[in-house]
Amino acid sequence: MKRATTAFPALILIVMWSAVFWIFSVPEMDTGHGFAHEQFSEMDQGGDGAVRHDGIIFPGWLLASSIIFIFGGLLAWAAEKSYQATHVTVRRLAFLISMLVYETVFTILFLEYADSLAAPDDPPFIGSFPAATWWLLFGVWLAPGLFIAIFVGGFHRWIATPAALAKFHDLVAANASAASDP
Repeated sequence: MKRATTAFPALILIVMWSAVFWIFSVPEMDTGHGFAHEQFSEMDQGGDGAVRHDGIIFPGWLLASSIIFIFGGLLAWAAEKSYQATHVTVRRLAFLISMLVYETVFTILFLEYADSLAAPDDPPFIGSFPAATWWLLFGVWLAPGLFIAIFVGGFHRWIATPAALAKFHDLVAANASAASDP
């Protein structure tokens, strides 16, 4: 299990940097920064979204997904008292499930956005919002609340335990007495 725990971060970093190099290798289109609007010359418009995002939407998703995995993985790793722990605990599992929920919502957002690019004149709606906007507002913005709830709920049991706080106060006192000695 130890090999898997050390290989996973390396794999995610390789995927992330591959996505970065992939994105940098996509040629910029002529109107990539927009062009003058027909009625309002001071304003630029982007043009056809499907053409503008061709070749960049998948590597963009790959980069964002690898960042989500790094963030969720670091939270799961830091939730353990012993960073050498090789088994999956409830707290680590809670962070991993939250990470998968966040990744799922983010992937749905990307799929809905790609779908709206294919039919820009008739995008699918959820309630009053286009589907991609709905997933952004109510999915991507709210899903990190799971991380927050788990972290806040377990902070005094997992991070700032009474033993850790006592050790911290001892270190502060030792530092204060060492600073006051000539």
